[in-house]
Amino acid sequence: MKKTHYSALAAMSIVIANMIGTGVFTGLGYQLLSIQDFTAIVLLWIVGGFLSLCGAFVYAELGSMFPQSGGEYRYLSDILHPSLGFLSGWISCTIGFTAPLAMSGMAVGNYIKGSIGYGDPLLIGIISLLILTLIHSTNHSASGGFQSIFTIIKVLVIIALIIMGFMYGSEDIHKFMPRINTIQQVFSEPFAISLIYVIFAYSGWNASAYVASEIKNPRKNLPISIIGGTIIVTVLYVLINMMFLYTAPINELMVDISTMLPKELVVVAGSKFLPPFIVSISGLVIAFMLISSMSSMVVAGPRVLREMLFEYKLLENTQSKDNIPVSSIWIQTIIALAMMISSTYDTLITFTTVLITIISSLTAIAVIYARFSLKNIERPFKMIGYPATPVLFLLINVWILYHITVSKPQDITIVLAILGLGFIVWGILQFRNRRLLKL
Repeated sequence: MKKTHYSALAAMSIVIANMIGTGVFTGLGYQLLSIQDFTAIVLLWIVGGFLSLCGAFVYAELGSMFPQSGGEYRYLSDILHPSLGFLSGWISCTIGFTAPLAMSGMAVGNYIKGSIGYGDPLLIGIISLLILTLIHSTNHSASGGFQSIFTIIKVLVIIALIIMGFMYGSEDIHKFMPRINTIQQVFSEPFAISLIYVIFAYSGWNASAYVASEIKNPRKNLPISIIGGTIIVTVLYVLINMMFLYTAPINELMVDISTMLPKELVVVAGSKFLPPFIVSISGLVIAFMLISSMSSMVVAGPRVLREMLFEYKLLENTQSKDNIPVSSIWIQTIIALAMMISSTYDTLITFTTVLITIISSLTAIAVIYARFSLKNIERPFKMIGYPATPVLFLLINVWILYHITVSKPQDITIVLAILGLGFIVWGILQFRNRRLLKL
């Protein structure tokens, strides 16, 4: 049977869809609690895009060197140490993909219930995830085609919202001009903490790295998909957040302080310039966009799990004849379903962001180390601005992690527990594999 592959467009669609999820539709409401300078808010999203683009260059270079699926699990295992590779895979499988997948599923259920007026949000989210799992367990043509079509429609909807918002918005455009204390706010702790929500919104810029071996001509198309997808999303994120600020008052966009639940920003902003009927079904539009995001996570995450299951001899038959990791897809879905049933949105976002930041920082260290330790390996793509690109990426990540540690020590304790448990599991598996070799 001839194997099929994801095209460059499908790979870029996976990146874009993975990035555009719940974060961009909720993050601004949290940021406005501590920052109300419009210029500083816009700079938040620009900094997030710049940070993601630096990371995209890092992953693009590594992906062209190691065109196998698995992302940083593959890079860290082969360049630094297998324990760090396992740790990254552990995080991807337990939190990195499953938590955002669970949060998106919960959000889809809430948005659909809010629009049609009936149904159990949890059940709707569960059914959505199961349908996506079935689609992506078939073949690359069905999986890639579904992902490309949904992502193109999602981008077009966002562009339409941005254009209409700026055409009919009524807020004062002068509010976007810098103030006397704008620079002071940019270097403040609230700015660094607000980046938690920005980084979470941008997470997924490396999604195509997880399916590298299933992309047509990965040494060429992987860098294109990661960098191109990141640039497109950065532009959309900056513009849509400016649109939110331009169309609705701050107090309507800000999260409810008593519950700390996010507002439906598209609904709030859309009510200022869209016909009432469109506003009433806007929840369905957002749900549609989130399903695209869920779809890309169902594609990307299981490829990491497949690599781990294969290397640690935990599961023999991890894929179908078409190179689809069916078993891994269903394992990830089961974990996400468990999170949907047992967790809440706000308990997952900080852990996800911190863990993703730690692993991407280790990957930046790996690309620097590889320049010295793997001089002779072919690099079809070399990042722009080396060594400044990975160094800036590292410095910004460290700055963010420092402020999160200072302001949320209890959350960091749980993060360290998750990391510690990952090392323990790796040690157990190493001991198990050594015993198997002796038998």
